[in-house]
Amino acid sequence: MPSTDSAVPVSPARLERTRRLVVAAARWVVVGAVLGTVVSLALLTVWTSRTATDTAFALGALVLGFGVTAWSTAVGLGRTIEGMQDHLDVSSGWTEASAREAFFVLSWTGAGWAVAAAVSAILLGV
Repeated sequence: MPSTDSAVPVSPARLERTRRLVVAAARWVVVGAVLGTVVSLALLTVWTSRTATDTAFALGALVLGFGVTAWSTAVGLGRTIEGMQDHLDVSSGWTEASAREAFFVLSWTGAGWAVAAAVSAILLGV
């Protein structure tokens, strides 16, 4: 059982990995926020502010939901899918690691998108 003692040192490799993940997540949240803002503003040219921001939020939430669902599937079934590819002697280039990375990107981008759409709605007073 792992120690809960806070005096136990954390390995530098673990700290570096955590730092890289936080930086990557922040980068994709910013990309998502820009997308959410752009989509909200673009939809303002067609619809009312409430409809535009609601639609932008729904699209961001859809991207977030798909990313989280697909990520959890990749984590849960990744080794099984890789094993089946080996067993059937098919190579599609799909790997668990690449799938987790792709859905990490989608999840954080969707989160930034949804938050930016919600902030846009607040700033527009809807």
